[in-house]
Amino acid sequence: MPLLLGGALIGTFLHDWVEEEAIVRLNATARAAAGMADTEIQSRRFALQAFGGALDGERSLEELEATDAAARRVAEAVGAPVGVLDRGLGMMVDTTQPFGTPLASTPAVAAGLWAIETGRPRVSDVLVGPNNTALPPMLLVPQLRDGRAEAVLSTPLEADRLLPASPGGPVALLDSRGRAIAERGGGPEDLPDWRNVSVMPQGEVRGATTGRGTAVRVAIAFLTEAPEWRAVAWQPVSAATLPLTRLLPVTLGTIAVSLLMAAFAVLRTRAAMLDPITELTRHATTVAEMLRGDASAPAPPSIEAPAELAELGAALAAAQQAAQTRERRLRALAEAGALVLWRADATGGWTEAPGWAGLTGQASPAFRGDGWIEMVHPDDRAPTLAEWGRALVARGAIGVEFRLRSGAEEGEWRWVRATGVPITDEEGTLTEWAGAIHDVTESRGSAAAHRVNEAQVRQTVAELRAVYDTVPVGLALVDNALRFVNVNARFAAISGLPPEAHVGRTPHEVMPEGLAGPIEAAQKEVLATGRPVLDVTCAGQTPGAVQNLRHWLASCHPVKDPQGVVTGVSAVLQDVTDRVRAERSRELLVTELNHRVKNTLATVQSIAAQSVRRGSSNTGSFGREFVGRLQALTRSHDLLAAQGWDKVDFARVVSAGLAPWIEAGRPVRVSGSGRIQVDAGQAQALILALHELATNAIKHGALSRPGGEVDVTWSRGDDGVARFEWHESGGPAVIPPTPDRRGFGMRLLERGLIHDLGPGADVSLTFPEDGVRVVMRFRTGLPALETAGQA
Repeated sequence: MPLLLGGALIGTFLHDWVEEEAIVRLNATARAAAGMADTEIQSRRFALQAFGGALDGERSLEELEATDAAARRVAEAVGAPVGVLDRGLGMMVDTTQPFGTPLASTPAVAAGLWAIETGRPRVSDVLVGPNNTALPPMLLVPQLRDGRAEAVLSTPLEADRLLPASPGGPVALLDSRGRAIAERGGGPEDLPDWRNVSVMPQGEVRGATTGRGTAVRVAIAFLTEAPEWRAVAWQPVSAATLPLTRLLPVTLGTIAVSLLMAAFAVLRTRAAMLDPITELTRHATTVAEMLRGDASAPAPPSIEAPAELAELGAALAAAQQAAQTRERRLRALAEAGALVLWRADATGGWTEAPGWAGLTGQASPAFRGDGWIEMVHPDDRAPTLAEWGRALVARGAIGVEFRLRSGAEEGEWRWVRATGVPITDEEGTLTEWAGAIHDVTESRGSAAAHRVNEAQVRQTVAELRAVYDTVPVGLALVDNALRFVNVNARFAAISGLPPEAHVGRTPHEVMPEGLAGPIEAAQKEVLATGRPVLDVTCAGQTPGAVQNLRHWLASCHPVKDPQGVVTGVSAVLQDVTDRVRAERSRELLVTELNHRVKNTLATVQSIAAQSVRRGSSNTGSFGREFVGRLQALTRSHDLLAAQGWDKVDFARVVSAGLAPWIEAGRPVRVSGSGRIQVDAGQAQALILALHELATNAIKHGALSRPGGEVDVTWSRGDDGVARFEWHESGGPAVIPPTPDRRGFGMRLLERGLIHDLGPGADVSLTFPEDGVRVVMRFRTGLPALETAGQA
């Protein structure tokens, strides 16, 4: 025994030591992983906040080229892409795309709205990209001016940066939905079950299973920068018990010696103690089995020696006698007024029911388990089983009334009440149920029916209330004084106050003015006429930091008492903001389309008129000139449509205007410096002008014979004025045109182009003998942000 106790103590000590070491190690690993991620997110947040502090509010969203250049410098410093979003979460700048590229919306909509509403940085969960691909989470930092978020700065959080290395074992970062952000030391199937991880507190080690079914020990740590994320560290359960193998030789030796000593002791004491103990044990087992079956227990065995066992036998006999006496007393009390006494196992299945067969005609074993429910009235089975299940789950007393089929006459039912209680052993383990069934037919009467009806009414009211609170429209009820009696949650959301804050108050006291006025007017009309007022249009600002104009359709109906007197008004409020916005957008789109079509038709009409005037004597010449100018107009339309009729780079305008000749291999050299952007009207005029210059060079100028060439250059000064030059060389000697030979191209360059390039524009057209020269000066829309060469 000393050896056995010593080995047990040593084993217990080593086991506790290994357990504590595993707990400390797992918690340290989880905290280290959380610290790595917090450090990376914090550095990104500081960089974005510094970047946001350097921006000039809404001006930064207007001067996108400067903002784009600054964002690219920040992206290069932090080693990660940077984005700039406006208050509507539209992507204005994305360093992963060249400037001027149309940008898609951010996938982190929920985190962006949270950042704008609260004015605090927010880290999103793992995002869903195209085709359900997983995108890395994003950090969104609001740019604040006077406490108001004017823009949002964003950057993705890469897994390799959040968790660059394993801090000491398998570890992973999980978002608020349990999706893996980064993992070290295991794949997705090695992660602990999220259902266990999601409810774990920090600093505690618990057991869990992985996707492969492996038992592991898990510890978590929450992040400071992303409180909803978890750093999870785990190790197999076997890893924490490996050091115990060192105790195996000592344990085996101790067991061997202890067994030898125990065998020797058994041989010495068997004759004196083992036989009486075996007999007492057999008797106790027999008594237990007979008591479970309600049979009489046999008399205790007679034990004479040793004295201790004789006393134990006498005590057992006294306890048995007391138990039988108590059972008889309890049975007598239970049978007083009871129709049936029943017993059930720990799961609620009936095992015994004396008197049941005489009451219902259903004999054993038909009533065992759940068979007794067949004798219950069909309308009462569902509530009876529900109450039975509730008691089984709560391990509390059972009390339920139902109609029971009578075995005396077919089709006769009687009301009974079934009661029962759980029976537990000394350790509190539920072993069985016991109870009785009493006749309550006479006592129920009208009072019972009233209670049933009242319960049904309460259930119906609860169901209606649930529907009332969850319908996707606002519902409200006011009295004759136009004071709210009741509102649902959707109606209360319009004012931003809880539903109970509306009771006793008028619409003007709790709702936006644009909504309260029309609703009160409609309610007054309903009270005066007793007829409903339908589809009243309303508009107002929604509550919250972001003030949005919303539109509603309200309908008011009279509420009448049994005598037909109007006692109140019910209101139904439907949010139609999306429909109103869609209708307005369609109107704006049609208006803009009409404007564009009229402008295009006017341009085509002018081209046709000028072409006819110039080539009226030559039908073939007119056709070629007119088709060529229409093709130039088409190229300008394609370019502007691709840009959404917004500003476009000057280099793309030149490429579109000279595309037919450049693609044909004509000697046209194009170069420029400084990024220039022109608006839609300037771009269209420039493309038509370049077409006329190239066409003239082909007919009469440098491109009309081999060796001739054209140089096209442009630049932009610090004053924002762009300079464009067209220089022909190597062609035939130039003869200046006489006034009567100045055709459509000359008039376009000297008159129309100046008007289309805007105020302050200047076009100089000269005819030196070595080649035509054209110089254009005009003011551009955006400043130069970078120097670029193009050839």
